[in-house]
Amino acid sequence: MKKTTAVLMAVFLMLCSLPAGADAVLPAGPAPDEERVETPDGITFITAYSARGSRSEGRHHYLEIGGFSVPDVFSRLKYRDFSFVFVSRKYLWGDDGYVRTGELAVPESPSAVDEKQLEKGWYEGAERLSGTPEHWIWGAWEGGSLFAAPEKLAEAAKELKLPVLPREGSPLYEALRPVPAEPDAEPPEKKTQDTVSGDEALKALEEALKEKK
Repeated sequence: MKKTTAVLMAVFLMLCSLPAGADAVLPAGPAPDEERVETPDGITFITAYSARGSRSEGRHHYLEIGGFSVPDVFSRLKYRDFSFVFVSRKYLWGDDGYVRTGELAVPESPSAVDEKQLEKGWYEGAERLSGTPEHWIWGAWEGGSLFAAPEKLAEAAKELKLPVLPREGSPLYEALRPVPAEPDAEPPEKKTQDTVSGDEALKALEEALKEKK
């Protein structure tokens, strides 16, 4: 029965987390009551909370650089001497989003950035071209990286169709993960009746998605 409840809860949580439509690509920003810390370098550290003050407190970290929000699409990010990595929560509590990390080394190239790239405001590449403005951001994802002016970062991410990184793990995976038998577990006959298979759970999810549409 515990397994059944876990699967149903997972389906419900996944439905709640789905975007409302095709245009809902980037995640919503922090809540209105978030904490903001601005630095002289043009970075604004934003922290929003869920279940604040409790054992289940979640801390959600966002960045603004030069007044522009950084989308949740970069696994690693560097701006001037500030390096960040994107982390996801496995549980309700903990940290997610962009957090500070040790120095990230970005390769330099002797090749010069051209005028078209400067006019565009960003370029894709693994090396920082000579002449790239100092305030441009380096952002990396699985399989690539780019350099962009803060005001062009979201535009570049959209043009490259970069996938949004999850701020929390999948509740469905946790619900379907095999659980070791407890010492006082019920007899096999009754346990078989209460167990929900992976196929049944996926079927329930498909039906729920159809109803949502």
